[in-house]
Amino acid sequence: MKLNLLFLFVLVYGITLFLHLSILYLLDLPLWEHQLPLSYVSNFVLAASIVWLLLSVFEKNKDRVSFLFMGISLFKFILFFVLFYPAYKADGVFQKMEVLTFFIPYFVGLSLETGILVQKLNKI
Repeated sequence: MKLNLLFLFVLVYGITLFLHLSILYLLDLPLWEHQLPLSYVSNFVLAASIVWLLLSVFEKNKDRVSFLFMGISLFKFILFFVLFYPAYKADGVFQKMEVLTFFIPYFVGLSLETGILVQKLNKI
């Protein structure tokens, strides 16, 4: 992945994490609960890896990138569902903070992936 894309990922995820932690702090809620570090790190790594893979495939096979993107996105969601769902369901109650801790970094990554892919496809 190009250095500027990696910088973009680090910047966007860093700002998002800072805002997330700031809001938790202002609401006097625990900062590092509900697997927050794991959620951000795993989403960052997977999103950056997906973009790198898609850009690698894009150079060789532009026609299949969209289908690959949809398949990888489905796989990513299933993977997170398998990793996070058992921990969140362990107490028998889904809390808003658990859902937000999962979905905020997930949608940040999905937005970055989609934006970069759309930008690349528009240049064809």
